[in-house]
Amino acid sequence: MSPQEDFGKCLANAEGWMRMIQERLQASDNVQGPKAALEDRLKETEVILTEEPEGRLRLDTVLVKAESLLQDSNEDEKHEILKSLKQIKTMWEDTQINMVHCHSRIEWVLLHWSEYLKAREDYFFWLMNIKQKLAPDLESQLGLKEKKLQLSHHTILLSNILNQAALLKRLIQESGSLFAKTEDETFSEAAQQKLKADHEALEIKAKKKVKILEAFVQEHQQYTDNLEKFQNWLHSMKEKYNNCNAHKNSKDHMEGSLRELKIARSSILAEEPKVEEFQHKLKELCRFSQNEERLSDKVLNVIQEYKRVKGQIMKRCSQFGVRLRCSFQELLRVFQQWRSSTRDLLHQSLDTKDRALIRTYLQNIEDHLAHSNQLKAQLDRFQGLEGVLSSIYSKEQTAAFESELREAVQQRKFLTDALLQRRRELQVNCQDPADHKLLLKKFEEWLNIENWKLTNILAAKSPRNSREIKSRKRGLKVLQSHVPHGQKMSEELISAEFTGMNEEEKQLEDLRYRWILYKTKLEEAGELSIQGEDEVDEFRKKTSGKICHYLSRACCAALPLQLLLLLLLLLAFLLPLIEEQDSCSVVNNFARSFYLTLRYQGPPPT
Repeated sequence: MSPQEDFGKCLANAEGWMRMIQERLQASDNVQGPKAALEDRLKETEVILTEEPEGRLRLDTVLVKAESLLQDSNEDEKHEILKSLKQIKTMWEDTQINMVHCHSRIEWVLLHWSEYLKAREDYFFWLMNIKQKLAPDLESQLGLKEKKLQLSHHTILLSNILNQAALLKRLIQESGSLFAKTEDETFSEAAQQKLKADHEALEIKAKKKVKILEAFVQEHQQYTDNLEKFQNWLHSMKEKYNNCNAHKNSKDHMEGSLRELKIARSSILAEEPKVEEFQHKLKELCRFSQNEERLSDKVLNVIQEYKRVKGQIMKRCSQFGVRLRCSFQELLRVFQQWRSSTRDLLHQSLDTKDRALIRTYLQNIEDHLAHSNQLKAQLDRFQGLEGVLSSIYSKEQTAAFESELREAVQQRKFLTDALLQRRRELQVNCQDPADHKLLLKKFEEWLNIENWKLTNILAAKSPRNSREIKSRKRGLKVLQSHVPHGQKMSEELISAEFTGMNEEEKQLEDLRYRWILYKTKLEEAGELSIQGEDEVDEFRKKTSGKICHYLSRACCAALPLQLLLLLLLLLAFLLPLIEEQDSCSVVNNFARSFYLTLRYQGPPPT
């Protein structure tokens, strides 16, 4: 066989082998289908990879044959041989690449599949574990501490479920990716939705249990807190009762004690529904659990203490009610005596010309008015207790008490107004016109003096320093202190005004107008004084700023001149040093005056 034929045969064998490998790779280059099919294709590609040395041997044989053939060939033959070699090498490179790529692609998909199955297996293991933990029914027959522990446990489970949602999302994404590559039904949309539905069902169940447990704990905690508050309240009621007992024999403390009893209540009655609620809740708690025996004893003791304190307070309220009624009856007796004497006084006829008799009558009116004020204070005390009465008496007794009290208050006011009116009429009749004129004149003179002082203060220049401001404020303060005296005089004039005196009425009206005008001017002057003080402060700030600015400018202008003088002084100091050190002219100059030297005045020594 000639070398040419031998080369052609080796070349054909190599090309045939490569085509066979390409066909096998094409048959295996597919990632769709079930996992077992992909594993078989992976094994096939592994076998193909093991046959790579055979292909390389065939290629090397072709290269050797071509080398010997090229030595005895002409140029045209060499060109054909080199062309064939290039083609076979390219074919070999493509075959190698396909072998590796096909194997790697199938291997990566299987690895992806395996990792997904491992992650899904871990997820299913976690899912079954959580389902087992959520499976038992909730324990409602537990104490508060155990209920809190149970709530904490299920809260942790819910948090774990929520945290695993990220893993589930990644699993679904990986499942979709594998389905797109393999189209295997285990990764279909239905399988993904089932994973998601199972997780959501678990999450809903956990949330529901947590919500129920939160309600259990909240209800139990609220019951315990209410019981503690009730105990504290009951303790305060006992203290109020003890305080009432401490002052039970003191009339001065009757009103305060009665109010405390009223609060006690009122509070006792307001808490009655809570006591029933405690008993009802206690029955429920004890029905659910044997762990509530200690709480049961505690609640029962509290309820018994409540009933005991309630009985004591009710008894004390009854005692105070008797004392209150007795005090009120005593007040009504005194009031009736005052009412009778006041009516007799008002019905008494007088000779208005007898000034001495009228003055005596006016004094009796003043005595009755003073007694009226005392009665008003006591009646006001009982009126302040109207809100307490319903806690002591029955509805009928309370209504009767309040009716008597209102009637006494109205009669006292009516009679007091009558006394005031009678006093005014008699004061007018008893008033001496000369006294009224004297009072008018006295008030007018006083107002003129005060107005003159204010005018002088206002006429002064605006103050520009603290001393002037203080002086002005002092003067205004003195005038302000005189105002109550003037007001008293004005009120006396108004109360002493009598009819039929047109001239004096006109004078009084004029004085009243001037008095109001004076008070207005005085008030405005005080406000202007405050504003003036603010203006002076502002002026000080501006003046201080101007002085500082001037000093700054003066310093800046003087600094160059000072530097020039200092330079001239330095030159005057250094100029003598230029001359000879032994010159007699510099012995006593300015520079040498700073040195301690020996001086000899006379001929040289011999």
